[in-house]
Formats: sequence, C-alpha cells, structure tokens
Amino acid sequence: MSRKKWFAAAVMLPLVFSVLLAGCGGGGGGNNEGGNAAAKDKPTLKLLRNYMADDYNSYPVNQFLEEATGYKLQNDMLPQENPDDKLNLIMASNSDYDLVDAMNKQVYFNFAQNGALTDLTPLIDQYGPNIKKAVSPKSFAGVTVDGKIYGIPTLNVSYVRSGLLIRTDWLEKAGKKMPTTLDEFVDVLKAFKDQDPGGNGANNIPMTIDAIGLLDNLTGAYGIFGSWTDVDGKLVNVVDHPGLKDYITFIRNLYDQGLIDKEFATNKSATAAEKFTSGRAGIYLSIWSSIPSFDEALQKNVPGATYQFIPPLKGPNGQSGFTEIGGFNKITFVPKSAKHPEDAIKLVNAMLDPNTFKELFIGKEGETYTMENGNYMPIDPAFFDDRAQSNNFVIGMDEANFVQYWQARLQKSKPMFDNYKIINSVPQDQIHMDPLAFASYLPKYSANSVKLDTLVNDGLIKMIVDGVSDNAIADLQKAWRDAGGQDVEKEVNDWYASQQ
Repeated sequence: MSRKKWFAAAVMLPLVFSVLLAGCGGGGGGNNEGGNAAAKDKPTLKLLRNYMADDYNSYPVNQFLEEATGYKLQNDMLPQENPDDKLNLIMASNSDYDLVDAMNKQVYFNFAQNGALTDLTPLIDQYGPNIKKAVSPKSFAGVTVDGKIYGIPTLNVSYVRSGLLIRTDWLEKAGKKMPTTLDEFVDVLKAFKDQDPGGNGANNIPMTIDAIGLLDNLTGAYGIFGSWTDVDGKLVNVVDHPGLKDYITFIRNLYDQGLIDKEFATNKSATAAEKFTSGRAGIYLSIWSSIPSFDEALQKNVPGATYQFIPPLKGPNGQSGFTEIGGFNKITFVPKSAKHPEDAIKLVNAMLDPNTFKELFIGKEGETYTMENGNYMPIDPAFFDDRAQSNNFVIGMDEANFVQYWQARLQKSKPMFDNYKIINSVPQDQIHMDPLAFASYLPKYSANSVKLDTLVNDGLIKMIVDGVSDNAIADLQKAWRDAGGQDVEKEVNDWYASQQ
C-alpha cells in the first residue's frame, strides 16, 4: 500500500503540527527536566503499565529514571490476561493515574472520543521539546482525534511477531523433516501423537495453543493475514474471507483427530506455555519475544531440548506467509482525572532526552553493551540483569535511533535471536503488513473492533470444537454484521481507498 498520501496527510494536519514543530531546534535544553534533576517540589507520579514478568518498581531502569528525571515513580501493572477489561474498569473509576499505557489502539481512541483523556497538545507544546523531536508527525497523526493529541505513541519495529514453534528433537526422534506444506504438517502431528517422541504417554500433546481461532502460519496457508486482508484491492474481514471455510475445516480436523490440545478452548496463555516448557507438547504457538521467558524452564525440564519456528507452510493453492505487525507498540495517555498532567508530560520529555533515552533503553557502553562493527551488542549478564525489560518502561521512542539500539535487545537470548531471524527472513512476498497498522482514528472501527474480534474468535473456537458448516459460518457472518461489522467494513474501506 502506498504511504505517500498517508505521509502527506500527516505533515499537513491542521495547525496542531505547525504548533508542535515550532521551536523544535536545539538539543536537550529548553524545558528539559532530565539530567539528575532534583526532586524538590516534584510530585510522586502514578503510572499504570502493561504486564511484564518483573516488578517495575524494583527493576534497575526504574531507579535510573527516578535519578535522571527527579520524579519518584509508583508503577502498577495491568494483568497478563484480559488487560483491556481491567483497564476499562480502572478508567471508569476515575482513577488518579498520571500516565497509563494502552496496547490496544482502538481502546485508546474510545477513551479519547468519550472525553476520558487530557488533551496533550498544549502541554506538549509548552513542556515537550524532546517529545516533539523524538516522535514523528506521522506517528502523532496516528493518535490524533479531531485535531488533538491525547496520547504519546510508542512506535513498533515492523516485524513478524508469532509462529509455530516445533520441537526439532521430536522431529528427529520421529524420523521426520521440517514440514513445508500443510500435508507434511499433519503428517508430523500424527507422528508426534502416535510415536510419542517426548515420552509423555497419555499426557502427550502434539500441538498446544491457547483460546485463539486464527493461528499464524496456518492462516497464511489459506491467504488469511490477521483480521483484515487485502483481497483484490478491498479490505475483507476474516468472516468473509474466501479461505475461511477451508481454513477452519482444516483446524477442526486437527482437533477431531486429537492433534491439537483438547483443552485449548479453556487454556490461558500461561497454561499453554507450561505444557510446552514441561516437555508435554511438540508444537506451540508463540511470539518470538516470549522465548527468553520460557527457554530456561524448557531446558531445566528437558535438558538438551531443541526447537525452532516452522517456516511458512504452503496451503492447497500454494499460498503461504506471515502477518507483519507495525504501527504502535502502545499509546500512553493522561486520564482526565490525573492529578499531575503537566508533570506527566515533563517526565516523558525528560525520558526522551536523547542521552537519557539511550541509557534507559540499553544502558552504558562498556557496562551493559559494546559496539562491534557498528552493532550494539549486549554484555552478559549486565544487559540481561539491568536492561532486558527496559522496553516496557519507554514512553514514546527516539524514532531516529531506537531501531539501532533495539539490536542489543534482540540478541539478549540466542534462541530468541535465531528464531526471530527464521520468521523475519522469509521472502518479502510472504510477509503481509497489517493494512490498518497506521490507520488514523476510525470512529466505528474504534468503537467496535474489540467486540467484533472477540465475536469472531469465539465463533471460530466454537466451530473448531463443535464442527464446521455453511450454516455456522453464515450465522457468524450475520452476527458480525449485526454487531456493527457492516458499518465498520465500509468505514475501513473508505479510509483504505483514500490511501491508494
């Protein structure tokens, strides 16, 4: 999809960007609150963060930020399961959090549209010279509602995020090669079931997943790439995708043959991970960034266990590929009920001082990283102890430099780095960017996307467990349209046509 019109629209947004970009010259001076600023007269700021395995408040990055900005930070965390539900409850209670992370862009848009957020436009103009230098107009355009900025976007590196991890030692024991087609994939699953290469007996699971209806890699074999796919120049939701029936029938057949975890519909993500790390499952749907968190457990439980992502599997019509994410990792906002909105922006501005951001993200050269041939390389164990989770602390990105810094994070675990390369080094024609990754505010999509995605996921899971039929698919399509899908489809396609 062409980005020329998108970028032109971003830089020509009304007066707000003229204001934001005015006076951006110079270094980290002006209103910068960084540089070991004294905490005198600065309030303690309350932050609601996304889930991570470590405690935010005791993690070394938090101490660094407190020293660098002069603010005492009280960090709370959203749960790993159903974070949006918890966030909605918190926002409905008029919580006094000063800064809140939202991973779901449409949840952010809903809060902004409903008057629950502070307009940050004048605050960024007054207190955010580093913010205006670090965050691009294109990124700000993606979080602007009715000409106002209500959140600080944290840009994503565009990459393939998830796939099917397979125990390669199981493959060897079963006498099988890495599958390249769906037929070969089924053959491997049957061998995992019948031959029990993990020695689990009745507890053996050929493939485990949690309650997800769209399985990356397997969807690509039917030309489905996320919730919305470009089909002949039009965005089509998965409920109307021409490959849906064949895809869901394939998954149902796997379930019916006992090749997928019978408990998948009630599995939490942690439950599915435990089944893989305990050595019970041969294949596991995972995101590559989670590998460090479970690799140690797997190696402890099954010394010498080996695994890797399965490359794109070809479907019956020769289709294959992965979905690439882009857009934003999260959007951080200031609730209308926050007690210290000015200080919240001063904190973010201090965090985006170029030197502060770099040290936040990767630490100090010679202590946590070294430079090798122009690449940032982590020093073991200092980087892993002090900066492995620092990406969870950032609010906004130094967009000009963070991809280079990110190299060190990528190599914090050799299994993670190796598997990242496997699913991100496939031919470009097999990588499909989410077409709505950088979409601007779409009111109907924003108001309904979470509900519609949940409806679709629940419907697909029901068909996997109970069976697939034309009537079941028609019922799902009707339920989707009645729940607002028809209006959303028109809205996203009107936007998509404007970008061509």
